[in-house]
Amino acid sequence: DCISIEDGTQNLQINDLTCGPGHGISIGSLGDDNAKAYVSGVYVNGAKFSKSDNGVRIKTYQGGSGTAKNFKFQ
Repeated sequence: DCISIEDGTQNLQINDLTCGPGHGISIGSLGDDNAKAYVSGVYVNGAKFSKSDNGVRIKTYQGGSGTAKNFKFQ
């Protein structure tokens, strides 16, 4: 992962990111062992991806729960 955002992250700002090759921005994995996981307030400004498998992805475990909210990309 270029950046890995884990459970409990709040109000994260990422500016002028250059990423690649790789997996891009990964949120999680969330919900391991049926846990509740929360991520909120992620702001990405000016990201550039090259030869990346993903731009952004949210990875979850089956059986987990929680919320991933308030994301802004520009």
